[in-house]
Amino acid sequence: MAPAAAKIDKKQAILSATLELLASCGFHGFSIKQLAARAGVATGTVYLYFKDREALISELHAAIILAFAEAAFEGHDLEQSLKQQYQRICSNIWHFCINHPDVTLSKAQFDHLPPEILRSQRSDAWSLFQPLMDLFELGRSTQQIKNLPNDVLASLSFEPYMFLARQHLLGVIEVDTKELSNIMEASWDAISR
Repeated sequence: MAPAAAKIDKKQAILSATLELLASCGFHGFSIKQLAARAGVATGTVYLYFKDREALISELHAAIILAFAEAAFEGHDLEQSLKQQYQRICSNIWHFCINHPDVTLSKAQFDHLPPEILRSQRSDAWSLFQPLMDLFELGRSTQQIKNLPNDVLASLSFEPYMFLARQHLLGVIEVDTKELSNIMEASWDAISR
């Protein structure tokens, strides 16, 4: 049983080191040798788990999307109003971004993955965000939310929080609790009728 755990630990160490390097150096700012050193593994070990850099980045991106989705719907309560549900999701997204600075700071790197990878992962990710899709559908049907496609509503919902969290983490802006509340109101206003 220990060898399987060691494999998982090494793979996770490689993924974690990749995320750290992406956040600090960018996609092309580090070598596999540097990655291996950061992860505490031999360079060849990286290739035991990942065919190439693209496969590594793609798997890391998929893992981040999963963690993001899980965090977004923590405490999701269908008994609340649509606005309360939406703002809970937005608050969860904000806190995920703030509590995972390497993810937030490396987002731009993932935005520049090859289009076929982005399209594939985006279509796969929609199933993880079903509670949000249900919220949008109910909001459209009850005319509480603008009649826009899910992609547009999701972009209006998520992108501002990720951008603002990045700016906050870099010290460009300061977002306190009151400001976050105002941002959530503005976010709801952006998608509501």
